[in-house]
Amino acid sequence: MTLAELFRHPDRFIGCIAIGRVARRRPGERLRVGGYETVLDDSDCAQFDALGEALLYRAGDTFSIVAQGFDYPSLARCPALTDDGRCSIHLQGKPLTCEVVPLDPLVPDSLQHLVLAERAQSAVYLGSACIQEGERDDAPLLVNEGRVADRDARDALARRRRALEQEREVWTQAVFDALRADLFDSPAALARIPAGGFLTISLVPALLTVAAASERSRQLCIDYIDSQLGLIERSIAQALTRRRLDDRPVTQQLRGFANAYRHAKERLEQAAASSEDGLRSHPMPARTGIEAIETYLSGATSTH
Repeated sequence: MTLAELFRHPDRFIGCIAIGRVARRRPGERLRVGGYETVLDDSDCAQFDALGEALLYRAGDTFSIVAQGFDYPSLARCPALTDDGRCSIHLQGKPLTCEVVPLDPLVPDSLQHLVLAERAQSAVYLGSACIQEGERDDAPLLVNEGRVADRDARDALARRRRALEQEREVWTQAVFDALRADLFDSPAALARIPAGGFLTISLVPALLTVAAASERSRQLCIDYIDSQLGLIERSIAQALTRRRLDDRPVTQQLRGFANAYRHAKERLEQAAASSEDGLRSHPMPARTGIEAIETYLSGATSTH
């Protein structure tokens, strides 16, 4: 999700920052998924590098930094789904990433067939039969001969990539810079990022970044924190009634998120009451104006 999408649904999705390690691709590298194999050439790697320059972050290794919805894995469902399995926000700000599924905006269009092949074999998609090879009368052909054939899918990929670029301007570049010394330049800290997974941390570094833009942005962040504290409290209460052992680590992390939110709210309120800006030491977005950030957080514009 984007930070703006999380602000649009503060009582539905628990927000966090997800940090992942992204493999750097080299010419001659073989990508094999099931019966498909591709040997990357200079053009493939140039496309990966172009996406990386626009959407990723490099400090020795390459990293992704995104806002993400966070919930108990044991629930195995999106918080926006109704009891009958339908999306309750389909027409009210559904996250753009939902339109991109099952494609991957961090992979060049010419290699999306490998993404589909891998998705088709994953446990999340097994049994759904929603990814099949060949043309069908009842479903669109997504990729064909090294290109994204479906117009809606191409458009969704382009819009998701633009959204990630906007995230970089609004907050992710500033957060990367703020975390560089303690995380990205520290081998011991980087060991916390699991292979093929994400390190999830509180959304607070993103909030402090955008809150530094203006008084209006600061108040929007305080309002968001209040909503999140209520949502986290309800989520933990529901988990305690389920009495699942595998929920305990998530409950502990959610309590950590709540504690970080409380400290952040206190800092924001102190900054608002003081003639000295208590957030001045926190990095601000580099290239995004105050009005644009306020509009972005308030949801006055849409990524659609």
